[in-house]
Amino acid sequence: MPQPSGVIRIVRCNGCGRLKDEVTYMIAGTHVYMCDHCVAQVARQLTPRRPLTPGRPPVDAVRCRFCRQLRWKDEATSVGSATVCVDCLGVMEGVLAEAEQASRPAT
Repeated sequence: MPQPSGVIRIVRCNGCGRLKDEVTYMIAGTHVYMCDHCVAQVARQLTPRRPLTPGRPPVDAVRCRFCRQLRWKDEATSVGSATVCVDCLGVMEGVLAEAEQASRPAT
C-alpha cells in the first residue's frame, strides 16, 4: 500500500535494527529488510552449506521471511527477527556483489 503524501517511512534492518542510512546496503523483501552486515552473519551461520533436502519439510520447519517458504531447520537461520533460507541468502549475496561492482569506479 503506498504511503500517504508527507509520511516518511523509516527503514530498519529486521536483523540488527540499524537504520538504512547506518549501513552500506539494505536488501528489501516483502515487509522485511536485511542489511549487508546481517547478510554476512547469515552466511557465517549457514556455512557449510549443503544441498536442499528434497521432499516436504517436517512439521517443525521454519519459514523464511523473504520467500515465505517452509524450510528444514538446517536450511535456514535467524538473525534478529529475520529468518533466512539458503536460497534467499544466495540471492542476497548476488545482489550485494552486483551493488558492490556497480559502486566501484571504472578503470
